[in-house]
Amino acid sequence: MSIEIFRMDTTGAGWVDIENATTAELLDLELAITFNAPMQMLCFKCHTPIPKGNVCANHKNVKGAIYFD
Repeated sequence: MSIEIFRMDTTGAGWVDIENATTAELLDLELAITFNAPMQMLCFKCHTPIPKGNVCANHKNVKGAIYFD
Protein backbone atom coordinates (compact mmCIF):
# COMPACT_ATOMS: atom_id res chain seq x y z
CA MET A 1 0.00 0.00 0.00
CA SER A 2 1.29 3.46 -0.84
CA ILE A 3 0.31 6.92 0.30
CA GLU A 4 -0.51 9.44 -2.39
CA ILE A 5 -1.22 13.15 -2.45
CA PHE A 6 -3.23 15.04 -5.03
CA ARG A 7 -1.14 17.56 -6.95
CA MET A 8 -2.68 20.32 -9.05
CA ASP A 9 -0.33 22.71 -10.88
CA THR A 10 0.19 24.37 -14.24
CA THR A 11 1.06 21.04 -15.89
CA GLY A 12 -2.15 19.30 -14.78
CA ALA A 13 -3.61 17.42 -11.85
CA GLY A 14 -3.37 13.91 -10.49
CA TRP A 15 -2.28 11.59 -7.72
CA VAL A 16 1.43 11.48 -6.86
CA ASP A 17 3.24 9.04 -4.57
CA ILE A 18 4.24 10.81 -1.36
CA GLU A 19 7.86 9.90 -2.06
CA ASN A 20 7.68 12.24 -5.08
CA ALA A 21 6.06 15.11 -3.16
CA THR A 22 7.80 18.47 -3.15
CA THR A 23 9.12 20.01 0.05
CA ALA A 24 6.28 22.55 -0.04
CA GLU A 25 3.64 19.79 -0.39
CA LEU A 26 5.13 17.86 2.52
CA LEU A 27 5.19 21.00 4.67
CA ASP A 28 1.55 21.76 3.79
CA LEU A 29 0.58 18.23 4.75
CA GLU A 30 2.54 18.37 8.02
CA LEU A 31 0.98 21.70 9.00
CA ALA A 32 -2.52 20.46 8.19
CA ILE A 33 -2.00 17.37 10.36
CA THR A 34 -0.32 19.31 13.17
CA PHE A 35 -3.01 21.96 13.43
CA ASN A 36 -5.87 19.58 12.53
CA ALA A 37 -6.86 21.86 9.67
CA PRO A 38 -10.05 20.84 7.90
CA MET A 39 -9.51 19.81 4.30
CA GLN A 40 -11.70 21.61 1.77
CA MET A 41 -12.04 20.38 -1.79
CA LEU A 42 -12.16 23.14 -4.42
CA CYS A 43 -13.33 23.12 -8.01
CA PHE A 44 -10.22 22.94 -10.16
CA LYS A 45 -11.66 25.51 -12.61
CA CYS A 46 -13.09 28.26 -10.36
CA HIS A 47 -11.87 27.26 -6.87
CA THR A 48 -15.39 27.18 -5.42
CA PRO A 49 -15.65 24.89 -2.36
CA ILE A 50 -17.22 21.52 -3.27
CA PRO A 51 -18.18 18.48 -1.15
CA LYS A 52 -16.62 15.80 -3.41
CA GLY A 53 -15.19 15.20 -6.87
CA ASN A 54 -12.98 17.82 -8.50
CA VAL A 55 -15.44 20.29 -10.08
CA CYS A 56 -18.55 22.26 -9.15
CA ALA A 57 -21.89 21.83 -10.97
CA ASN A 58 -21.02 24.72 -13.31
CA HIS A 59 -17.97 22.85 -14.65
CA LYS A 60 -19.20 19.23 -14.68
CA ASN A 61 -18.83 19.00 -18.48
CA VAL A 62 -15.22 20.23 -18.58
CA LYS A 63 -12.57 17.79 -19.85
CA GLY A 64 -11.16 15.85 -16.87
CA ALA A 65 -14.09 16.68 -14.63
CA ILE A 66 -15.22 14.33 -11.88
CA TYR A 67 -18.63 15.48 -10.67
CA PHE A 68 -20.99 13.75 -8.24
CA ASP A 69 -24.62 14.81 -7.69
